[in-house]
Amino acid sequence: MQEKSIDLTFTSLGHFTNDSTSYFYPVLITYYEAFPGANYLLLGSMVIIFNLISGFLSTPVASYADRKNNHSTMMALGIFILGISVILYGLPFIFRSDLTPLLTVATVFLGVGQAFYHPLGAAIISRSYGKSAPPAMGLNGSMGSLGRALIPTIIVFLLATFGDFRGMIIYAVYILIASLAIFVGLSGFRKFTWKGASQMKKQRNAVQSDEIPEGSSSRYMAVLYILTAAVFIRSLFLMGTTTFIPTYLTDEFSSKTIMSYIVTLGLISPVFGQPLFGRLTSRKGGRYAVIVSFVISTIFFALFIAITGNYILTTIFYFCYAFGAYSGFPVFLGYVGQIVPPSVLGKSNGLVWGIGQTVGGAVGAAVVTGLVVITSVKTSIDLMMIFAVASLFFLPLLPSRARMAADGAKAS
Repeated sequence: MQEKSIDLTFTSLGHFTNDSTSYFYPVLITYYEAFPGANYLLLGSMVIIFNLISGFLSTPVASYADRKNNHSTMMALGIFILGISVILYGLPFIFRSDLTPLLTVATVFLGVGQAFYHPLGAAIISRSYGKSAPPAMGLNGSMGSLGRALIPTIIVFLLATFGDFRGMIIYAVYILIASLAIFVGLSGFRKFTWKGASQMKKQRNAVQSDEIPEGSSSRYMAVLYILTAAVFIRSLFLMGTTTFIPTYLTDEFSSKTIMSYIVTLGLISPVFGQPLFGRLTSRKGGRYAVIVSFVISTIFFALFIAITGNYILTTIFYFCYAFGAYSGFPVFLGYVGQIVPPSVLGKSNGLVWGIGQTVGGAVGAAVVTGLVVITSVKTSIDLMMIFAVASLFFLPLLPSRARMAADGAKAS
C-alpha cells in the first residue's frame, strides 16, 4: 500500500508539472502578439509543431520504456526537458527581434518534453494498481488539471511581479526541481521489473490478462484504432479552441487579468471531475465514461460560445465544459487499461494519447490557425464546434468492457 501511495504521489507531481506546461503557451500568445514580426500564423504554428513532435514521439518513447522497464526515469527526463523549454520561451522577452528562431527552438523542446508523461504515468499507475487503476488515474489526473488551471494566473502574476524574463526563469526552476524529485521519489518503482515484481503484482496482471487474453490482439487493436480516431477528432476540436481561448477572452473583456481568472476558474473543474470520471470508468466501464465526457463538453461549449459579454455565465459554462473536456486521462487511458494486456500497455497508451490526443491536437491547431488568418478569433472558435459534434459519431462504435472480455474469452 505504501509503495502504491508513493508511486501515485510522484506521478501526480509529474502530472501537475507536465500539464501546467500544456496551457502556458496559449497564455504567452497574449504577450508575444505585441512583439515585432509576430502574427497569428507564426504563433499558431508553434502549437502545431509541438503537438506534432509530441504526438509522433509518444509511442516510440513509451515502447522504449516498455522494453527497458525505465518508465520512471524516462518520466523525470521528460519533465527536465520541459524545464529547459520554459527557459527558452523566456528568451524572446530579452531578444524581441529574434522571436521566430527562439520560439521555434523552444517549441521543439516543449514538444519533445510533452511526449513522455501521459503514456508513462498511466503505465506506472496501471502496474501499481492493476484493476483499480482508473480511480487512481482520476486522482492523478486531478493534479494535472490543477496544474493546467493554475498556470494562467501564475504566469500572469510571475511576469507582472518579477518581470517577463525573470518570471519565466522562476517557473523553469520549479520544473527542474520537480524533475529531480520525481527521479528520486520513484526510485522504488525502478527496482521492479515484470519478471521480478512481487507475487501480488503478478496476480493482478494475470487477472487482467485473463480478461483480455494476449491472443485477442486483433480485436483490441481494432478497438484501439476506433478509440484513437474518436480521440483524434475530439482533440482536433479541443486543442483548436484551447490555442486561442485566452486571446478570445482577452479580446472579449479587454483584460489579461479577467482572462486569467476565467480560465483558471474554469479549469478548476477537472480537478474534481477527473476523480469522478476515474470512478465512473472503473464502475461503468470506459465506453460509458467516454460517452458522458464527450456529450457534456459538447453541450456546454455550445453554450459558452453562444454567450458574449457576460462574465458570470461565461465562467459557468466554461467551468462545465472543462469538467467533461479535460478528463481524458482517466477516461481514455483507463479504458485502454481495460481492453489491452499489460505487456503492451505503454505502447497502447502512446497510440491513443500520442496519435489521437496529441497529433489530433496539432491538426486542430493548424485548422484554427488557418481560420484566424482569414477571419476573426471568435468566428474561428465558433466554427470548431463542427468537430465537437463530429466526434460524437464514433461513440456507437466503441465496445463495452464486458463485450471485449467476452470476445477475448471466445478467442481463447
